[in-house]
Amino acid sequence: MPRVILVSIDGFAGFYWSDPTVRIPMLRALAERGVVAGRMETVFPSTTWPAHVSLVTGVRPDSHGVVGNSIFNRAANRPEDLTGDPVYDAADLLRAPTVYDRAHAAGLRTAAIDWPATRNAASLDFNLPFFKDQTVFETCTSPGVWAELSRLGYPLERQGDWAQMPKRFLKDAMVADLAGHVFLRHAPHLMLVHFLCVDSFQHLYGPRSPEAYWAIEYVDERIRQLLAALPADELDDRTALFVVSDHGFLPVTQEIRINVRLRQLGLLELGADGRVGRAEARFVMNHGAGYLYVLETRNPQAVARDLMPELKKIEGVAGIWTEADYPALGLPMPGANPHVGDLLLEAAPGYCFADETGGEQEIGPSRYRGTHGQLPTHPDNSAFFLAAGPGIRRGMELSEISSRDVAPTITHVLGLGTAKSEGRLLGEIFN
Repeated sequence: MPRVILVSIDGFAGFYWSDPTVRIPMLRALAERGVVAGRMETVFPSTTWPAHVSLVTGVRPDSHGVVGNSIFNRAANRPEDLTGDPVYDAADLLRAPTVYDRAHAAGLRTAAIDWPATRNAASLDFNLPFFKDQTVFETCTSPGVWAELSRLGYPLERQGDWAQMPKRFLKDAMVADLAGHVFLRHAPHLMLVHFLCVDSFQHLYGPRSPEAYWAIEYVDERIRQLLAALPADELDDRTALFVVSDHGFLPVTQEIRINVRLRQLGLLELGADGRVGRAEARFVMNHGAGYLYVLETRNPQAVARDLMPELKKIEGVAGIWTEADYPALGLPMPGANPHVGDLLLEAAPGYCFADETGGEQEIGPSRYRGTHGQLPTHPDNSAFFLAAGPGIRRGMELSEISSRDVAPTITHVLGLGTAKSEGRLLGEIFN
C-alpha cells in the first residue's frame, strides 16, 4: 500500500531555492531524485491558516472557509486569532473535505503533527494539533497522544514556552523526532508534518537575514533527521515525500494602523481602560493584508464604499477590494461566510498592518522585520514544492504550479482517485 509524508516548511519562500547562500543539502539531494518547483502560487490572504487548508483541500478560501489567520467574529463582537487553534475545532472551521478526510474514509491510517486547523479532527488517527500556548496544548491534545508524549519523555510542561516565536526551533526539533516515532509506531498511510521556525525567524529578523538562513538550514537538518528514522529504501519502495511551503516573505519596516484612522473618523471609541468600546467598524490585520468589518449598520456595503477614499489616502495601502471583487480573489461573500470582512486591504512592499488602536500615528516602525499576506502574484511571495519517491520522476523542474495542485496529487498517490479540486493532478511528475 502506498504511503505519503507531507512536510510543510512554514514561510520557506520559493526564492530561497535559487539562492546560493542557502545551505539545504537534504532538500538538494531530494531534488536530484525527485521533482521541484521553485514557484508555487499560494492563496490570498497569503497567511498560514488559509494557505495550509488550501494545500490539503485543493480549493481556495471561498470553498474551504478559512479566510485568514485572524478574523472578527461578528456574532460575538470580538477579534479572533485562529493561529494555534485556540478557538475552533476543525469541523467548525473547515467547509471542504481534506486529503486526510478522504484517506480516513477509505480506511487508511492518518496522522498530523503540528498541522494548522486540525484541532480535534475526527479523521486523524494520531494528531498533535498546532498550538501556541500551554493551555491549548493541555486541553486540546487527546489523552492518548498526551500519554504517548509523556512516555517518550518530552517536557510537556515546557511546550507553551517552546511555542513562542523565538523558541519555536525547539518545538520543531520535537516535531521531527515525534514524526519519526509516529511513522514507525503507528504506520500512517498519510502523515502531515509542519515546521514553523523558518517563518518565525523571518518575522523577527527579516527574509534573507542570517537568522533566516540559519533556520532554513536547521529545518533541512530536521527533515534529514526524520528521513533517517525511516526504514532503509522507504522512499525508493513505499513512501512518497512531498515538501511544500505556504507562502513567501517580504521585508518590512513600517506598520499601518487602520484602527487609529477609524478612531479618528469617529467609527471606533476606546474606553477608559484603553480597550475598544463602541465600534461601527473594526480592522483585523493579517500581516500584509487585512479585513475591515462594518458593524452595527443596516447598509455595510455603503459604509464600506464611503470609507474607501479615506483608507486609500493612508500611506502604504496598496490595494482595497470590496465584496464584489471577492470571487475573483477566491474569497467568499460576507453573507455566505461572516468571517470575511466587508473590505480587504493589501499593504505595499515594506509595510504590514497592525491592530493598534491607540495613539495618533497611522504609520509607525514595524515590530517585525518580515511579513507575508500580500497577493500571491508578488515576486517574493511564491511558495515551494518538492516531491520524491517511488514512481516520481528524477531531476525534473516544474514551471509555476498552484498550491491547490498538492491535494489532488496526493490523493492520486494514495490510490483515492481524483478529488474535486480547483487544482490539477500533477501527472507530469510521475514515470
